[in-house]
Amino acid sequence: MGSEAKRRERRNRWLLGAEWATGIGITLVEMQMGVDYVLAHIAGHVSAVVGWLPMIGTLVRQLWG
Repeated sequence: MGSEAKRRERRNRWLLGAEWATGIGITLVEMQMGVDYVLAHIAGHVSAVVGWLPMIGTLVRQLWG
């Protein structure tokens, strides 16, 4: 009876560790996907702003030049 309880405890401890490792892995993957998503949007906004720079430069030159 005692060996059966130790076997269950060992199995449960292993399962708990496996679940923690899986959860941490999934969290890291989701965080990386979120960072990639944010960086893609930042890159899109930067390219839009860069496209406006010649017009902004012209306006600034006309206003203060």
